[in-house]
Amino acid sequence: MVFNSILLAIQSHNPVRIPPEGCHEAAVAMLFCGLDRTPKMFFIQRAHHENDPWSGQIAFPGGSRDPEDPDTLYTARRETMEEVGICLENIPVMGRLDDQKSFIRINSRPVVINCYVFEVPETASPENSEEVHDSFWVPLHHLINPDNKTTHLINRSDEHYPAISLYDGRVLWGLTYRFVNMLIEKISPD
Repeated sequence: MVFNSILLAIQSHNPVRIPPEGCHEAAVAMLFCGLDRTPKMFFIQRAHHENDPWSGQIAFPGGSRDPEDPDTLYTARRETMEEVGICLENIPVMGRLDDQKSFIRINSRPVVINCYVFEVPETASPENSEEVHDSFWVPLHHLINPDNKTTHLINRSDEHYPAISLYDGRVLWGLTYRFVNMLIEKISPD
């Protein structure tokens, strides 16, 4: 039942696309496993780097489109392999979520991020690169549970951002939260 609602929500979604002209392009991979049993979503915690605006954040594998990348789907697959060693080359795309613009700019250009959704086998075992501090799976029911909704205050502002409490004090917020929340609203509109 959950599998069908997730699959239908993703496949029937007509994603809003932001034209990439004048923007820095990036892509991420939202990975699921166990959709026919206990669906889980895959996250990474980015390594801590002083000059990285996303340092230490919870995210999906992904990154900037290289000039050689034919498209952003290729970018999402390449970055997932580079960051966590999960090969998406022969895994079909379940769908795509609405493009998002980051509040952070790269080389004075806004960043447009594309999010592609995949289901990987539960045997997919990550091998974290130096870009990744940690990687982990979170049951979908934990992400949907309203008791886990919270807000997050970031150091460089006084603003509170919507967030989801994960485990071990981890908090999902920002761009990755927006993608997760977009999916949750589609499969659990209440």
